[in-house]
Amino acid sequence: MSSSDCLPDHPLSSDLVRRLKSALDARDEETVRTVICTQVRHVDAVIELANDDWMKDPSAQLPPGVLLGLWTLEYTRELTTPLCIAAARGHAACALLNHGSPTLWPDAFPKVLQTCAPAPAVIEVLFNAYPQLRVSESWREVIPEEVFQAHRPFYQSLFALAGSPRCLLHLCRCAIRRRFGKQCSRLVPLLPLPATLQSYLLLEPEGVLH
Repeated sequence: MSSSDCLPDHPLSSDLVRRLKSALDARDEETVRTVICTQVRHVDAVIELANDDWMKDPSAQLPPGVLLGLWTLEYTRELTTPLCIAAARGHAACALLNHGSPTLWPDAFPKVLQTCAPAPAVIEVLFNAYPQLRVSESWREVIPEEVFQAHRPFYQSLFALAGSPRCLLHLCRCAIRRRFGKQCSRLVPLLPLPATLQSYLLLEPEGVLH
């Protein structure tokens, strides 16, 4: 089945998508959060959004509130997920990931970085959702210089991982999270571990990458 045959959980004609699009257009962050967290049926739901500029001109500059390539993008259709919307709006994605939301498509990470560069906590959470993600020096080009300087410790730690494996502690975290699956948010707090380690397992941002 091609991506264009995928039936979204929340199609463009649904009341939920109309409310979500209205809130996104109005930059009503509270309503966006409410719709995603209380009205979307599950964290890996597929939401269909329109993009008239893309349909008219494939080279058109797309608005920062839309992350592309995470599900599928065609001339007539754009599909996204709650995690993509949360990341694009600068919202921490921990809660969605801890409830089983799938990670973003690795090849889309440069677009995530470009969109969310001023919010390094979002970048950190999404990056740490992978056991290993190859860091490219070319990513530096999509980060505005003033943003890089404002968050230098974080971005230096990100690019220090170019060509290097992640630390054993991170790989252990990923193994535990994979074992717990969609139950991370429920099971991690039950572990006989210090609160700092529980927060680490739940992907709470630390400000740097290791």
